[in-house]
Amino acid sequence: MLVPLSWLKNYVPVTDAPQELARRLTMAGVEIGDVDDMGANWERDKVLVGHVLTVDPHPNADRLRLPTVDLGDGETATVVCGAPNVAAGQKIVFAREGAMVFSARSGKIEKLKKAKIRGVESAGMVCSVLELGMGDEHEGILVLDEDAPIGTPLVDYLGDAILDAEVTPNRPDCLSILGIAHEVAALTGQQVTEPDISYPEDGPDIESEVNIEIADPDLCYRYTASLLTGIKIGPSPQWMQEALTKAGQRPINNVVD
Repeated sequence: MLVPLSWLKNYVPVTDAPQELARRLTMAGVEIGDVDDMGANWERDKVLVGHVLTVDPHPNADRLRLPTVDLGDGETATVVCGAPNVAAGQKIVFAREGAMVFSARSGKIEKLKKAKIRGVESAGMVCSVLELGMGDEHEGILVLDEDAPIGTPLVDYLGDAILDAEVTPNRPDCLSILGIAHEVAALTGQQVTEPDISYPEDGPDIESEVNIEIADPDLCYRYTASLLTGIKIGPSPQWMQEALTKAGQRPINNVVD
């Protein structure tokens, strides 16, 4: 189970360095097999937060487009992009020429080179999760939260330490980020901040909507039910998508996530 340190810190203060925290958790019975430095390959001057200003069609290819990206301080760049989800107004990850990115073709990290794609020069890349080394998703680019500061080095915005917890069957309480947070709190004497999962209850009594009958009270002495209405399926908030991606999970939608 992958545990992003930034997510863990939402629930419990962490003052130990990642490697020291991993050692203490392992000694306590929650083995941490590895600590990944997410962002180690993101050079500060080459992998940045960008803002897509416009997206134009490629003159020679229907499936390619030309996004123009604001990189801050008056600098813009136009590159060739084949991602179907790129759109004006997005905050994205931009890799300059010379950046180290993962190549799906070779299966390894390579230096990004200037290329001419169907007659149009492209000296950079709008990156997917795969190209950043954050996971296997490559069907579209990684879209950042709308408050991501333009021109910021990505390592400052998304860089993280990822703990790889090898949770054994006798510790099912640690099969969640919150469960690991409780273990950290027990080790360090800190207090856990529980997430607020409350929601407003209004509308008619549940009994006017559904009929519940307990056929055998000896086997089921209590049954509770709630009815959720007005649910609209859509993308999860960007912060949630980023957290799930760091944890090795592919975001689906606001209900599944």
